[in-house]
Amino acid sequence: MDDRTVIELTGCRSEPLASYLKSLALLRLVSEQKDQEARGWWENNVFCLKSVIDSDGLVEFLLNEYVPTPIIAPWNGGSGFYPNDRKTGIEAIKNSVHPRFRHYSESISLSEQILSDLNINSPPSGTAQKDIKGKLLLECRRQLSDETVKWLDSAYVLTTGGVRYPPLLGTGSIDGHFEFTNNLMQRLTEMINPVTGQPTKDSASLCRASLWSLPTSSLQQDLAIGQFLPGNAGGANAGPGYDAQSLLNPWDFILLMEGALLFGAAVSKRLQVTEPGLLSAPFTVRPSMVGYASAAPEDKARAEIWLPLWQRPATLGELRMLFTEGRSQVGRRPSRDGVDFVRAIATLGVDRGISSFQRMGFIERNGQAYLATPLGRWPVVERPEVNLIDDIDEWLRRFRRVALDAKSPGSLGRALRRIETSILGVCRDATASQWQRLIIALGEAERQMIKSPQTTHSNRLSPLPHLKPEWLIQSDDGSPEFRLAASLASIYDPSLGPLRANMIPLDLKRYYPTFKLEKMDDNSVVWGRGDLIDNLLAVLDRRLLEFRSGELGELPIKGRQPADLEDLRLFIEGSIDEAKLEGLLWGLNAVEWRMAQPIPSRSRTDELPIPSAYALLKLAHMPGQVRFNWNDLGVDVPLNPAILARARTGQIGAACKLASHRLRASGLYPKTDQFSSSSEIARRIAAAILLPLRDIDSFHLARLVLKRPSQQ
Repeated sequence: MDDRTVIELTGCRSEPLASYLKSLALLRLVSEQKDQEARGWWENNVFCLKSVIDSDGLVEFLLNEYVPTPIIAPWNGGSGFYPNDRKTGIEAIKNSVHPRFRHYSESISLSEQILSDLNINSPPSGTAQKDIKGKLLLECRRQLSDETVKWLDSAYVLTTGGVRYPPLLGTGSIDGHFEFTNNLMQRLTEMINPVTGQPTKDSASLCRASLWSLPTSSLQQDLAIGQFLPGNAGGANAGPGYDAQSLLNPWDFILLMEGALLFGAAVSKRLQVTEPGLLSAPFTVRPSMVGYASAAPEDKARAEIWLPLWQRPATLGELRMLFTEGRSQVGRRPSRDGVDFVRAIATLGVDRGISSFQRMGFIERNGQAYLATPLGRWPVVERPEVNLIDDIDEWLRRFRRVALDAKSPGSLGRALRRIETSILGVCRDATASQWQRLIIALGEAERQMIKSPQTTHSNRLSPLPHLKPEWLIQSDDGSPEFRLAASLASIYDPSLGPLRANMIPLDLKRYYPTFKLEKMDDNSVVWGRGDLIDNLLAVLDRRLLEFRSGELGELPIKGRQPADLEDLRLFIEGSIDEAKLEGLLWGLNAVEWRMAQPIPSRSRTDELPIPSAYALLKLAHMPGQVRFNWNDLGVDVPLNPAILARARTGQIGAACKLASHRLRASGLYPKTDQFSSSSEIARRIAAAILLPLRDIDSFHLARLVLKRPSQQ
């Protein structure tokens, strides 16, 4: 029978950061000093502790038995080791003879001896004293006790490239003018008498308030807590008036510092990393300034920490293993930033057993102070389709480097934020609409690259890489805009290349090995700043011009993905979202269409009221032979460029007469040549000629406007 008690610590939640670190501290301290089999987990955003002690026993342990970890930083100014530093806490602990502070006192004395041996009388700082500081840090690791070294692992790491500081503890346990360790020693002596080892007057009530968020009148005012508890930092708008003082529960600060020890960093050597040593802090990545309500491009951030939450009771040993590995991978490489970390969560490239992550960013807030800002909760849900984003991984890395350069146009930075925001959306929901937002964002980035040719060329930015056909499956929302965009993007001719060649200047040989480059010139890119209809007409006109050169076998408007007649009707009527269609087109251009399977038709051809004028003009611009049905022989219809010239200027009647004459000359007899429409509809009909059709839909157009042989 398990006689352990479950304690629900309502004062220990996943946010703010101070509260999360308190939770880790309690499991660590109870496990190391009271009950080795203690377990902890998260339930309804509250940390639960299961051990041999109950709630009263936990308070009793902290007040009368807890032995503080020797947390010191003799390399810092303000740490208490130098003449001008505040000495209240450090002197009291150094002079204590009580067993609770023995290790702490010994570490302080040994640190002072190290400073004396190295002849250091003031805190080493700046490049001039880099070597001195390096020797001090090295001697601290060599001479201080194992307990203190556990703390040093969290504060700094020595690499072949110099000292590195995990962002959780600022710059080696200092953030601006706020020195963590000296403040910790002051808070300890305020809660525990260093002479008697007994709790001070208000220590018990403050301890309970810290563990269970109980009201108390003993909070201390005007004491800093650094980056860990922004809500209690005071300042403007922090109270009912214009300004307010900070409020601090000393036990909060004591426990959060004890909890930080589980975030001990390490140095890892990874393949394909040019730096000799890479700092590897648990669940810590570079910041991504997207994905939260207050995100702004002007934000300055130091790092992001993704705090793991788990629902299965875990021992301290299991937790140490989790934080020691702190693994987050995208494919075969470690996550670089917040966007990568979200991708890792979606593809389960993180340590198993974690149910969700609390995202924390160290962002500049309240002046120039960096505060641990909660940026949202991310559940661990497997979404294997997110692996498709690997297609753009290397391209995005290069694009991000250029977009974040201060010399690059702001449009590239905005495009990058749209891409990263869309990636987060895909990883969270993975709906077709989220995938479409990502596709549109990628296409927009490519457009902005074209508008900044000097930046693009000098940085050797390439167009979007090929996207696997599975992108189509994930982004298909069943809308006509998507199907029409897919149809246009799939247009390809062995000599003229894809429709993409008419939209952006490409090194097409790199993307389409069979493409005959000699057939294209600088005039091939005709997509401009006009509306969608203007640009489609410009592309169609250019492709027909290339066909009239006499070197192409058929009209270069075939596509892997035929359009549906119902969608074409909506397009001609102007009933579609053209901005969405064009945005999707830019992104879908990158799909590897040669490997894609056509999207099944969703129309019932025989019941479609497609405009007869469109049917007549399309039959005069078929990329193959015109057929009535499966058994009829095909009929070649020579191109008459005047037909499109009339239609694109709104002269639909004149265009249809020319088309009728051309069809009759080929042995095909229209039922009538009397057509009329508005100028705008005429232009849309002309643009619709560019879209490829299925054979069965071509048969339907022929039966709609042509006489059968028996009727001729």
